[in-house]
Amino acid sequence: MAVTSDKPAPYAPSSTILDIVDRFRDRGLVLPVTADVLVRAGVPESLVSRTLQALVTLDLFDKVGNPTETLEGIRLAPEAEYKKRLEDWLKGAYFDVFQFVDPTTDDESRIRDAFRSYQPQGQQSRMVTLFQGLCAAAGLVPENGKSAPQTPRPARMSIISSRPRVTVTPARGGVRKLTAVGLPSGLPPALSGLLQSLPSNGDGWTKEKREKFLSAFATVVDLYFPVVEENATTQNGGQP
Repeated sequence: MAVTSDKPAPYAPSSTILDIVDRFRDRGLVLPVTADVLVRAGVPESLVSRTLQALVTLDLFDKVGNPTETLEGIRLAPEAEYKKRLEDWLKGAYFDVFQFVDPTTDDESRIRDAFRSYQPQGQQSRMVTLFQGLCAAAGLVPENGKSAPQTPRPARMSIISSRPRVTVTPARGGVRKLTAVGLPSGLPPALSGLLQSLPSNGDGWTKEKREKFLSAFATVVDLYFPVVEENATTQNGGQP
């Protein structure tokens, strides 16, 4: 099965799909894969339906929940060939999309245009996010979903947010202004980038990813905002 404009396209989070692939590859899954199996594997109930649909449409599992030859090939691939197997899988599953875009060179706007005829229309932005996330895992684009080189984030997060990006503007006179998404300007780039890796509203994440985020967040906060005594804060212009 492949992603085409004549049937609903997948729009589950790329991190969820990749977690299922990795779990099947490393530890296996109870078969056939059903909604209950996905919940037990850590997929939030709110994402189960779209995840099942994506797994079938992307030719990873058949309609009754058994792994396809494609997924078996990914499972058996040596680590050195893993990304190449993902690339081959994506170029088959998204054959129609790859006729119009090249994720290694085309920007997000051009990729977005390639999905404009896909249904459901209201989920097209998530379709693009899924496509970019899977392409990043296959090494076709950087993991931030853009073809242009970017400075690596301090904490590697597989979730790619569809929310608007935060533009950090240098503050003047020590006064910080709130951005459109409610984040203060002048934040250290590492902290701003980490906050942008949070899941979109309504999307979930695993306990492991949440703990990794909190650990990375605490490390970055301690790095840029060291703890000081209360009297020292007051002497520097803080409020008692």
